[in-house]
Amino acid sequence: MKLNMKLMLALIAFYLCFLLPGASAQEREGNSRGYEIDILQDTFAINDKDIDADIDLVFQGCPRRDCIPSIDQPVFVIADNVDYLEPDDIILSVTQSGVTRGYPSRILDRHEIVNDRFAEIPVAVTYCPLCGSGLAFIRSLDGEDVELGVSGLLHNNDLIMYDRKTESLWQQITGKAIAGPKRGSVLKSIPLSMSMWADWKSAHPDAEILAFPGDPKSYSKVAYGDYASSERLLFPVSSTDARLHVKKLVYGVEIAAQSIALESEWLLEEGAWEHEINGQLVRLEVGDDGAVKGAFDGQPIVVHRMYWFAWYSFHPDTSLID
Repeated sequence: MKLNMKLMLALIAFYLCFLLPGASAQEREGNSRGYEIDILQDTFAINDKDIDADIDLVFQGCPRRDCIPSIDQPVFVIADNVDYLEPDDIILSVTQSGVTRGYPSRILDRHEIVNDRFAEIPVAVTYCPLCGSGLAFIRSLDGEDVELGVSGLLHNNDLIMYDRKTESLWQQITGKAIAGPKRGSVLKSIPLSMSMWADWKSAHPDAEILAFPGDPKSYSKVAYGDYASSERLLFPVSSTDARLHVKKLVYGVEIAAQSIALESEWLLEEGAWEHEINGQLVRLEVGDDGAVKGAFDGQPIVVHRMYWFAWYSFHPDTSLID
């Protein structure tokens, strides 16, 4: 999607002024990225030769790193005791070490990263509101637990994370370090599902749900207005594809060097999808909790759920099932 310069600047101004916290007019003055602190250069000392991304598509969304605070000491309550979520609220869900936990997108809209732990397994649950993408990673580097934080930067509208040990920058959708000491490394991704609260709670009444860090009422307002239903992208992207609306939800998988996207409404209506690749079966199936889970040759695989533009930006050779 190509935007003329006037429209692009207007959208960026809207994002900076109204959607992200803590950006005063004074903080938005100064460098070429619109802030007193240029996060890419001043904080991480990175220039266009030090990053595996088109520098023209890396934008700064707020005044400084951690301007959107990650949740580093999460507190959970039993799902059946929660009465302050709406039936259609989206819940990100992870199961590890026999424990199932849910993370409301209403919270992650404003925090984007939860540094959690399942027994001895350090897990980061991440969510990018601009891409609608939820992913979970093992937050470990070289055998040492690390915390992930919000860098304040975006590439193709997607959250760029950083780790607080090496200060490398990590692309959320790919899980790859695009700059810093760990450049080229890839975080281990683990299955994460996304479904509506009513369905998830019915299937997991005894599971744990992330508690609001503050007053639940302060998280009730829709953080991004009509962004999810509009054709508006807040920042330019490398490419888009007109086969679907840019904000249409898809489920994507990466199998045997192939990328496949399935249109969400179609898959949820069908209930399941199967396809043979190199003589092995890949299957996506909708569970009782509304979550889509996948398997390849009988082994669980990661299924990504996000807006079509976001999946396509990072998988331009993808096949589409709709």
